[in-house]
Amino acid sequence: MHKHARRLGLAAVVAALFFVDPHALFAQAKDDPFIGSWVLDRAKSEFSANVPEKRRTIFELTPDGKIKQITETVVAAGSTDLVEYTAKYDEKDVTISNSFLWTVSLKRINPRTIERTGKVNGMVVETSTRTVSPDGQTLTITTSGTNGGNEYSSTQVFTREKAS
Repeated sequence: MHKHARRLGLAAVVAALFFVDPHALFAQAKDDPFIGSWVLDRAKSEFSANVPEKRRTIFELTPDGKIKQITETVVAAGSTDLVEYTAKYDEKDVTISNSFLWTVSLKRINPRTIERTGKVNGMVVETSTRTVSPDGQTLTITTSGTNGGNEYSSTQVFTREKAS
């Protein structure tokens, strides 16, 4: 019985793969205004602490419908930090790499607004609201939180990077 149940489960997974419509995934990516590459406009952004020399954020749609965010930051000393995570808009915690945050979760507020919550040891220490302008060319990320007891905040304004 156990052997048959395992075969049936495997068959269901394989069948599901054939029913994933790649055109639907493309449509979802095309319709999601966050998907793409964004470059920080330092002149329009405000930071309560250190201002990055450069920052680039990329939002990608994974084949299983998750959002992958990669943020590359060059700081004044010239070093580069790469922060990355992959999540759904389901408010479930996922790990984040190269951050003081342990986990993040995403919640879609409306088609142009996402809320991200960051936690350390299960406690919320950061909230961030990301909004894409109606023309789809500007991304604004407003963040506030605490790190080691120190409060911080930022309003980061990004422009869509043109595809080459």
